[in-house]
Amino acid sequence: MSELSQPPPLDNQIVPPPDSKDLEECSPISATTEKSAPGRFRRHFESTIDNSNADYVLLFCWFTTGLLDSTIFNAYRTFVSMQTGNTMFLGLGASNFDQTDRPYGWAKSIVSLVFFLIGAFSFSRFNRRLGPSRRSTLLYSFLLQAGIIFFSAIIVQTGAVEGRLEFIGDDIDWIHLIPIALLSFQAPGQVCLSRDMKFAEVPTVVISILLYDFASDPHLLAPPTKNAIRNRRFFGFSSLLIGAITGGWITKRTGRITIAMWVAATIKTGIATAWVLWPAEQRETRRWGY
Repeated sequence: MSELSQPPPLDNQIVPPPDSKDLEECSPISATTEKSAPGRFRRHFESTIDNSNADYVLLFCWFTTGLLDSTIFNAYRTFVSMQTGNTMFLGLGASNFDQTDRPYGWAKSIVSLVFFLIGAFSFSRFNRRLGPSRRSTLLYSFLLQAGIIFFSAIIVQTGAVEGRLEFIGDDIDWIHLIPIALLSFQAPGQVCLSRDMKFAEVPTVVISILLYDFASDPHLLAPPTKNAIRNRRFFGFSSLLIGAITGGWITKRTGRITIAMWVAATIKTGIATAWVLWPAEQRETRRWGY
C-alpha cells in the first residue's frame, strides 16, 4: 500500500505579506503619532462627519437663502440664489428692452446667473478634491461662504457700494454688480452640502420642484415620524419663507441691506463652527492580525 501524501509542513507555507497600510496602523510609531496632540488634531479634521442629523443644518441654509434673496431683491431687483427668477428677468429684459424703465436691469440677472454657475463649478470640485463629507472640507467651505458675505457687507456698510434703499434707483449702477456677483458665487456652496450629505430632496435654493415633490409624495399624510423626506421638504420651505419675511421686514424697517447681510454671514460662521464640534462617522477599524 502506497504511502499517502502528506501536506507540506507549515514552515514551507507561503504567507502573504500584510498590507502596508495595516502595518503602518500597527506600528509603534504610528500608534505614538495617533496618540499625540497633533495626530489627534489631524485625524479629527480629516474624519468624515456623521450626516444623520445634518439636515438640521440645511434649515439654516434655507433661511439664509430667503434672507439674502429678499434683501437683495428689495435693493437691486435681482436674486442671488433663485436663478429661475433671474432667468425670467433676463428673458423679459431681452424681449422688452426699449419699453422698460430699467433697460439694463437684465445685466444684474445675467451676472448673478454667471457667478452662480462659476460658484457651482468651483465648490463642487473643491469638495470632491478634498473629500465631500470630510470635516475640514465643510469647515473651509462655510468659512469661505461666510467670508464672502462679510466682505460684501463691509463694502456696502462703508459706502463703497450703495446699500440705502432710498438712494438706489431703478436703473443699474454698475458698481452694484460687485455684491451681486459675490453673493451669487457663494450661494452654491450650501447646495453642495445637501448633495454631499445625501439630502438631495432639500437643495436649499429650488422651490418649484420641492413643492411638486412634497405634494406628489405618496406618503404625504403619513404620521410625522414615518416620513422624514416629507418633513425635510416642509420645514425647508418654511425656513426659506421665514427668511424671506425676515429680510423684507429688516430692509423695510431700517432702509438698509447691511443688517441682513451681517446676519447671514453670522449664520454661515455658526455653521462652520458646528462642523468643528460635529460627531464623526463611526467606522469599524481593521487591524492586521486580529
